[in-house]
Amino acid sequence: MNERMYLNDLKSEIEVKRQELNRLIIGSIDKNKILKFSMELDKLIYQYCNLEKKNKKRAEC
Repeated sequence: MNERMYLNDLKSEIEVKRQELNRLIIGSIDKNKILKFSMELDKLIYQYCNLEKKNKKRAEC
């Protein structure tokens, strides 16, 4: 899978997780579950940002 496709997949997964996290918060689900889900979302965002930076550096060369 090329990096552009991976970026798009990450972006889609981030959006899905964000929506699910919002539903959990609104539904007052267990705080531990919300925290775990939030941490998973943070990890995806971190991966996305790092890959995005890497692609920008390549484009500059």
